[in-house]
Amino acid sequence: AGENENSKNGEVVDNEEDLSEYSADGEVLYKTLWKLKDCAGPAQDGDDVTMIMKYEGLMANGTHGQMEHTLTAKIGKESIRSAGDGLYRMCLGEQRRLVIPQHVSHKYREILPGLLPGDNTVIDVEMIIIKKMSLHKSVSGLVMAMLEPVQDEFCSRTVIVGDTLYVEYEGTLEDGTVFDSSTLSG
Repeated sequence: AGENENSKNGEVVDNEEDLSEYSADGEVLYKTLWKLKDCAGPAQDGDDVTMIMKYEGLMANGTHGQMEHTLTAKIGKESIRSAGDGLYRMCLGEQRRLVIPQHVSHKYREILPGLLPGDNTVIDVEMIIIKKMSLHKSVSGLVMAMLEPVQDEFCSRTVIVGDTLYVEYEGTLEDGTVFDSSTLSG
């Protein structure tokens, strides 16, 4: 079976990947590639969500290549069912790989421009917004989950250049090591 050498980069693997590591959601197989230590969400019926979907597709110039599409939808409505799509109950920031059998892939071709038909269609998905919660990534690789947006009327003053900010945080390194700001401040 083929190996996925670049799952952290969101690259699509060949169709020879070992499927024994996958779970079934209806006829779609999925596995979690990455998710935050504490699940924010998860996405449920009626939630407005935004996902980044990466897949092998037919480019505008007629060649095959990596494509990326941002999809905003409501769980249980529009293009995403409550179950059977491999997307239900995803956490904010979670990354999943979907393997979609050919006989159900037509639905995904309707929502993903240029998606190629095949025996097993492979799509990498990252959940970036659930309701009003959103995920933000910096160039440095820092990932921040905004769980509760602050409304302008609650701010008596905004941050200006020269302000000093104190932030408490916790995180997980790629090797699973957990850290937080309390160890730095004593």
